[in-house]
Amino acid sequence: MGRHYAVLAALLLLVACAGGEPPEERAVPRELAPAAREAHRRLPLEGAHNFRDLGGYRTGDGRSLRWGVLYRSDALSDLTDDDVAYLERLELRRVVDFRSPRERERDADRLPPGPEVALRPIVGDALDPRELEELLLSGDASAEELASFLIEANRAFVTDFGDVYSDFLRSLAEADELPLLFHCTAGKDRAGFAAALALLAVGVPRETVMRDYLLTNGYSEDHTRSTLRIIRLASLFRTDPEDVRPLFEARPEYLDAAFETIDAKYGSVDAYLREGLGVDSALRERLRHNLLE
Repeated sequence: MGRHYAVLAALLLLVACAGGEPPEERAVPRELAPAAREAHRRLPLEGAHNFRDLGGYRTGDGRSLRWGVLYRSDALSDLTDDDVAYLERLELRRVVDFRSPRERERDADRLPPGPEVALRPIVGDALDPRELEELLLSGDASAEELASFLIEANRAFVTDFGDVYSDFLRSLAEADELPLLFHCTAGKDRAGFAAALALLAVGVPRETVMRDYLLTNGYSEDHTRSTLRIIRLASLFRTDPEDVRPLFEARPEYLDAAFETIDAKYGSVDAYLREGLGVDSALRERLRHNLLE
């Protein structure tokens, strides 16, 4: 398995973007005119494909998320020197890393100096790429089986990792910890649920939360296509790319599994925030104060 992983990792490096604008010329959404920000929601990084600003989303009462305060991303281990220089312009104060110790050891983040790094691991069979490596390369996994892994993972976010997500939301309530970046490996599951909670906690409708969740598919399309080709080669053509595609996509049924678990266990998102995560009305007001304009 180690040899296969080395081949796969080497091939994945070949799909990373080469070249790009100098860091000082790249767009930072908060620095643009308001009408131009949405088109630049995904930040122009060469070594990360799913790094984005959560600004601009409207709440039910007509307010909106501030730009340049809250970012979500996939892994940061392949950032180029220019990427790191560009990130300095974001003036990050805190980075929350949801990856397992093994993921972090294998693919250490590349970050500019300054931000405090908070390690908040969320570990599960469908979440650590190394756990899935042998299965992916063996050709023995079905699309249905892999999709079910991520459905169960999203349920577990609610039932097993309340302390991690509670701590995350409390960080957002501290003004001196913003701007804040949070990420996992693909930037869609662990980070996707974190983004959903942050948006819901300040009053963004669930429909908007789902739209943000599904943006991963467009942002990651080229990377996913290349990765699936590489897996097929590394598996010596044993693995059908369509069988493993569910692992690389954000699907409504994944996040819906978390929402259904919340509704079944707590009755509503408000009750889950209050009873499951300890986010009372005072804390939610601080979140709104920090994140909304």
